[in-house]
Amino acid sequence: MLIKPAYSPAKLPQPDSWQSFVCGDYMREHTQWLMNDYGRRLRCGTTLGLGGLAAELSYQAFSLTAPVLVSPAAKANTIQAKLEHLPIKNAVIDQAVMPFVLEYSRDPHQVLREVNRVLMDDGYLFICGFNPLSPAMLSGWLPANRKRLPWSGRYFSAFRIKDWLQLLGYEIVQHDYYMGRFLATDSNRSKTSPSPVWTEKLCQKIPLLHSGYAILARKCVILKTPRMRVPSGAALSQRPVATATTRSSLTTSKEVLHD
Repeated sequence: MLIKPAYSPAKLPQPDSWQSFVCGDYMREHTQWLMNDYGRRLRCGTTLGLGGLAAELSYQAFSLTAPVLVSPAAKANTIQAKLEHLPIKNAVIDQAVMPFVLEYSRDPHQVLREVNRVLMDDGYLFICGFNPLSPAMLSGWLPANRKRLPWSGRYFSAFRIKDWLQLLGYEIVQHDYYMGRFLATDSNRSKTSPSPVWTEKLCQKIPLLHSGYAILARKCVILKTPRMRVPSGAALSQRPVATATTRSSLTTSKEVLHD
């Protein structure tokens, strides 16, 4: 459950609503707040939301137009398509939002490649995932939770996701751990309370125990041509090339030798 290959031969159940999760309202509220905070760095352009969870988020904080929503399941105002093969042209998206998508994808590498294809140069990618180092994920070992969300997916650590992004040429702009509740107890299933529970206080001291993480990355493009070029009409230097001269130590004799 903790360390698994990226590709899964079996089909994984994908969440189509935040209500599919234990403590789903809490997860959605904190993800929305963090996305709005990251929105200061994003462009006011075309936004792509992947998955059923992205369709239930608000993009008004950083997007002037309605987002393009793609989900494997049929939802209102959403394009139904496989995330591994997006029906979108190349380089037309300013920023992409992926809340808890890679954990339930059969081929997360292909999903990232597709997002990289449709993302414009210097575009931003916002990813949310579950932290496999959190005690919230340990409850997935229980037989009753193995087929329930969020424990039915596969967990990729933030370090592993950042490594994938850097291989694709992305710059990690910001990375944070969030969601201090462990998503399992009855008290954690309630809505956000004004006073933090004991798990949130613990996570404030040890950030690595948070249930989730968020990564904001920017697509970097390496120029194929050098920035400095030699002008085509540039004249070569007209200075004469240094020449080496030698003097013979022998002198021509004026004497004529006769037989």
